Amino acid sequence: MLNSAVLDVLRPIVRRFRHPDFDEIDLVHSVLRPHGPGVMVDVGAHFGGSLRPFAKDGWRVFAVEPDPHNRAILLRRFARRPNVIVDGRAVSDQDGQTVALYTSRVSTGISALAPFHPSHSATDQVETVRLDTLLAEADQVTFLKTDTEGWDLPVLKTFPWNRLRPLAVICEFEDRKTVPLGYDYHDLAGYLAELGYAIFTSEWYPVVEYGRRHRWRSIRRYPVELVDERAWGNLVAVDPELVDKLQLPRPRRV
Repeated sequence: MLNSAVLDVLRPIVRRFRHPDFDEIDLVHSVLRPHGPGVMVDVGAHFGGSLRPFAKDGWRVFAVEPDPHNRAILLRRFARRPNVIVDGRAVSDQDGQTVALYTSRVSTGISALAPFHPSHSATDQVETVRLDTLLAEADQVTFLKTDTEGWDLPVLKTFPWNRLRPLAVICEFEDRKTVPLGYDYHDLAGYLAELGYAIFTSEWYPVVEYGRRHRWRSIRRYPVELVDERAWGNLVAVDPELVDKLQLPRPRRV
């Protein structure tokens, strides 16, 4: 029977074999690991896949997940990790509002405050909170990740930048979701650039169908135009001093 040390080595290898596409979280985790244990804020934590490696390394994690189905799984998975604090509110640009949460029978990963898919229906009411309110007592944030299905820029604007500065930020972009909300890919990247971060655009091919595996295309230093204007992906923003430590993969061949 394999001991725990061997399993720790094998798990990421098996995960990469099953899911060979690029993982932005793995990239940031490898860069930030020498700076930990730190503090991660995971907005849109889903089942906890992004926070898992940080929680395992002893980081303090603030996980925000408003979808009650997703949150129940998240709480169950991390019930034995007191360093993971789960909040059931929805991060927005306003405090204390009660708003509809739209969920989908197609995918648990696209719960949102505004519908953007035919499968969306308003199934729950959730309370909103700003990040500066959520983190009013925090004295450190090392890594901020947002995946809010279109609300990333409004959410980022509520972060207390005047007193906290993460070493890395990951946020999702997809113009199909965000243009109806008043901003696009360049607005999001430009906001992070103005804060002094080095930005990398991790572009994925356009979504074919939610609930199925997606295909990764490339990661490139911003400013850069998207290869496909219908693409989605993640912006990886890091402190300029960390740029040389990033191990960037080559674009995927198709």
